[in-house]
Amino acid sequence: MRSYLLKRILIFIPGILFLVLLSFVLLKNAPGDPVEQILSGQHPEMSSSNPANDDATLRAEIEHRLGLDLPLFYFNFSDDTSFLPHLEFHTKNQFSRWLFGSSDSNGIIRGDFGFSYQTNVPVINIISSKIGWSLFFTLISILIAYLISVPLGLNLALDPGSKKDRAYSLLFTILFSLPGFWVAMFLMFIFCNPEMMNLLPSSGVMPTGGFDESLSISEKFIRTIPYLIIPTITYTYSSFAFLTGNVKNSIAQILQSDYIRTARAKGLNDKGILYKHALPNALLPLITIFSHVFPYAIGGSVVFETIFNIPGMGLTIFQSIGSQDYPVVITIFLFTGMITMVGFLLSDILYAIADPRISFQNTEQ
Repeated sequence: MRSYLLKRILIFIPGILFLVLLSFVLLKNAPGDPVEQILSGQHPEMSSSNPANDDATLRAEIEHRLGLDLPLFYFNFSDDTSFLPHLEFHTKNQFSRWLFGSSDSNGIIRGDFGFSYQTNVPVINIISSKIGWSLFFTLISILIAYLISVPLGLNLALDPGSKKDRAYSLLFTILFSLPGFWVAMFLMFIFCNPEMMNLLPSSGVMPTGGFDESLSISEKFIRTIPYLIIPTITYTYSSFAFLTGNVKNSIAQILQSDYIRTARAKGLNDKGILYKHALPNALLPLITIFSHVFPYAIGGSVVFETIFNIPGMGLTIFQSIGSQDYPVVITIFLFTGMITMVGFLLSDILYAIADPRISFQNTEQ
């Protein structure tokens, strides 16, 4: 008997390798000259000059430091003008250096993702300083959405077709149809507009000048709360209507099953049927939705973080694309892809835990 989990991992590993290769190809084919970008960042006066007039020695040093003077891959076609070109193999190449490192770099396999073209700061340091806010807003919004959506969906599933059910269904349809950026701008117009209520700050996660160093941690936290209210509502709204509808539809379908009718015939009340029989069998759609939380947490929300000026991963992606800082963009792309695959693998494991009909073992002989 072959292990179900082992088979999933065997599928997972080639996917990771393909993702790494795709990230490298995207990095090397991105528009712009990395040497010119670094020179422009180090010497602003060069940004308006002709690159041909730049210091050739400095350009050569930067190219050598980035490994751009090496062949691109393990092999390449020769420039021979013969009818059938032959392959030339290289032990030292840009892909190996990017993946495994060299004498002056550790490679991505050991956590060295290079340096930002704009700031010359290690990419991993940029990500570690930005990922906290994206994780916070994503996880707290998902937690709030589940705490509201699951009980509400269960309650609506018990009385399908009622006035309450129809009213909520109409409300969820309207909410789900409204674009998230529109809701964000509407909330800012109502609660952050001096001509309206003007109760909350419109952007950022702290005052422009920062907090006074004399404030305690608790005082800083209390003063941060007003900045978090509207972004949290916006993040939660984007998944609240979708989750509630999924829970209600899944439970309503399960309540029509034969074993539920048998449970009712035995005299079980609606609450016992709902929580002991229906809910465990409705966990699979919730697990599927939850598996998509991980890439969202790593990548952040480009739209929301840009609107609210939140210093997270989404705003970092937006700014890096605008400045052609591709090491940062590709690293976030790689992280997001890997976390997505980890989420799918974790959802497969949770499926087997939540539903005994799914087994880690293949029962075929």
